[in-house]
Amino acid sequence: MRLPTRQSLLPFLRWLPSVNRKKLSNDALVGLTGAILALPQSIAYALIAGLPAEYGLYAAIVPVIIAALWGSSWHLICGPTAALSIVLFTSVSPMAPPGSETYIGLILLLSFMAGIFQWLLGLLRFGALVNFVSHSVVLGFTLGAALVIALGQLPNLLGIEIASHPTALATVLNLGQHLSEIDWPTFAVAGFTLVISVLIKLLLPRWPALLIGLLAGSLLVLLMPEQFAHVGLVAAFEGSLPPVHILDFNLNDITRLLPAAIACGMLGLVTSLSIARSLATKSRQFLDANQEVRA
Repeated sequence: MRLPTRQSLLPFLRWLPSVNRKKLSNDALVGLTGAILALPQSIAYALIAGLPAEYGLYAAIVPVIIAALWGSSWHLICGPTAALSIVLFTSVSPMAPPGSETYIGLILLLSFMAGIFQWLLGLLRFGALVNFVSHSVVLGFTLGAALVIALGQLPNLLGIEIASHPTALATVLNLGQHLSEIDWPTFAVAGFTLVISVLIKLLLPRWPALLIGLLAGSLLVLLMPEQFAHVGLVAAFEGSLPPVHILDFNLNDITRLLPAAIACGMLGLVTSLSIARSLATKSRQFLDANQEVRA
């Protein structure tokens, strides 16, 4: 049996000595750009998953550091995604009210189980199995998740409060019955923000379009308080590290969450590895799929 080497346990030792001032300055600029783009996206993903906004920031920080140090890809940035957010919400919302302490605990337990599943696949060198999932399957699931997310956010865009439904058709029918209740100031802020984001993306593709759109919408509300004072806001959150708690390994919860944990684990692996393979092909990098899975 071959003992693990120092570089296999600490893979970042392979590339860390080659970092120089020029590479560091370029990476710092790209890192700042990525952080600016991830800020509004991670908050949105947390809200889609039924979590407080700060949990999106936690998920955008910790996985990136771990993936950079222990992953094999030179370019891939890991973090929360829209597809995983909707899977988390649909899996855990029937078990607890979204946003509650019980709900957050179940989300963390589900994430832990998905991580253990991914780590075991990498430990057993099953990373190559992800290659057998076709791109069409990933694309179909991603587009389906995008449709569900868009329908789920329409009530917020229109300023309507309706109960959540398990199917897209039920959501559309229920939304149609409440169209007369549209809050036009809320719709105006949402539309203005969306238009600014799209225009920036088209005209200045290198600029952080989503962040500029959020700032523009916020500025609109700030400059016209009489018209937009009642528009709903994202709940305030403290800029602090997440509280440390021991997970509640309830056997009943583990049994109910196990299928969702496997689904989240496989979805995360397929999406991240497909992106990593695409980037590795362009940069002519040899990608260690098993190491990427373990990370």
